[in-house]
Amino acid sequence: MHIDVIEGINEFQALRRNWEVIYDADPEAQFFLSWQWLGEWLTTHPTVWFVLAGKAHRSDPEYSAFLALRMRTSFDHKHGFYNELFFAGDGFSDYNGILTRPEFEAEAVPAFAEFVKRRLNWARFTMENMTISDRRRRLFLRAFDKMQFVHTEIDHRDGRINHAICPVIQLPDSWDEYLNTLSQNNRQKIRRLLKRVDVGKDCRITISDAHTISDNLQSLLELWKIKWRPSKGDDAEAIAERNWIMLSRCAENGTLFLPVFWHGDRPVAALGTLVDHCKKSLLFFITGRDETYHGLPAGYLLHAFSIRYAIAQGFRTYEFLKGNEPYKYLFAPQVERHQRPLSVTTKGGRNLGGKLDPRGLAIMLERTLEFEEQEQTADAELAYRQILELAPDNALALYRFGKFMAKNGDHIQAKTLLKRSVELEPDGDNTWFYLAQSLEALGETAAALAAYREVVRLQPRHDEAKEKVVQLSASVGGAAPVTPPLLGLPGAEPARQDAIMAEPNLVLRKQLEELRNLSDKYFDTFVNPRPRL
Repeated sequence: MHIDVIEGINEFQALRRNWEVIYDADPEAQFFLSWQWLGEWLTTHPTVWFVLAGKAHRSDPEYSAFLALRMRTSFDHKHGFYNELFFAGDGFSDYNGILTRPEFEAEAVPAFAEFVKRRLNWARFTMENMTISDRRRRLFLRAFDKMQFVHTEIDHRDGRINHAICPVIQLPDSWDEYLNTLSQNNRQKIRRLLKRVDVGKDCRITISDAHTISDNLQSLLELWKIKWRPSKGDDAEAIAERNWIMLSRCAENGTLFLPVFWHGDRPVAALGTLVDHCKKSLLFFITGRDETYHGLPAGYLLHAFSIRYAIAQGFRTYEFLKGNEPYKYLFAPQVERHQRPLSVTTKGGRNLGGKLDPRGLAIMLERTLEFEEQEQTADAELAYRQILELAPDNALALYRFGKFMAKNGDHIQAKTLLKRSVELEPDGDNTWFYLAQSLEALGETAAALAAYREVVRLQPRHDEAKEKVVQLSASVGGAAPVTPPLLGLPGAEPARQDAIMAEPNLVLRKQLEELRNLSDKYFDTFVNPRPRL
């Protein structure tokens, strides 16, 4: 099996036709693996991600299977940085898995697993919401043998609710046929209450359209936040924002069904339901309900209304997604998807191959700077050393680590790091300045002077570097302090010259004053040539 790594949203978009052909053919494909959903989520949540794309032979014109992954870079005080893998839908998708043409399953699934094990660098692979058959699960996990890896099951039970159980209704051809699967009391209750909202006198249910969907989605999320803000705290706003972005996009591409229950002109409850036109499925995703309303059972009626709608539109399944809450079983689901999430970690807790993934470099630099700002010096030093092991010629990392070492008194190492940084990026005036300071601290006055001159050449308004040029120019070679006439001061009377020379601080101030007033051409001549360190 030949496997390519697809990175970048443009490359992902180019896969659309190939992806949708496989999606249509795969009996285990589900909405959260659709090209549309994943594409929207990858752009909404743009962390490091990539797609493994498999084909039987390199020369084949199209791929036969896809596995979309996300990578996160984490840190612990013992080992420093390490990489974690997740399914690409992590953080928002209720289902995750592998997409493959069924005739290539036996080859593609283990090939992906071997690629993950042998070609990627990671310490933990967290397989949340893994919704695949036991057959595919075995094919994938057998690569991660327990001699090398630790398998840890993830428990999603919350009291009596198991969020790894996902009830599904297999929809018949007619509404009456479906009602006959319910208990007599439930059947009569649904018929009576739906008849009442169908008449629409005091209560009604509407289906959102292009004119109303934005307002109705806003109402749904406001109701959702009222219920969940006490338990989710500040996360509630972020979750609602993600839902707004993703569901708005679903509305635009025709994959959102949003019925609203009204009492008069008051929106009481709404369901955000995803529409899988290919697999003929409705997937209940999110609800918002005004819990101060005590009239009709609004949520119950919205589900009944949605199931009736799905049957009328020829859909084959109505999915309640994660959680085996008792109310879902009032609607007689015949199938349960059982997720078996787990994490696979290396035995030593270190990345496979002992290397970090270079795709995490930007995050590593950002995190290390945070360590510095929080004065976590041991973590910062460990982190910088890992970064430079991964990217020894990264000029920014060399500069930051050199500056860090200088601030902590190690000017010998700072000099080495900063010299290499300016070799790679000669125009870094801040790097030249810190290099000059370290050279000066090491007593290498001539080299320090040359570095300060380079700072001023690159940044003529750098007053501190100008001051250092004046100071060190006077001391290099044992020369006496530069006299004012040499700096272009007007010829002063001898008595005034003597007075100035008797007051070194005044001499320095006069020199600096003249330096700041010199023409760019004169000062450029003064500070050149480029230093030789």
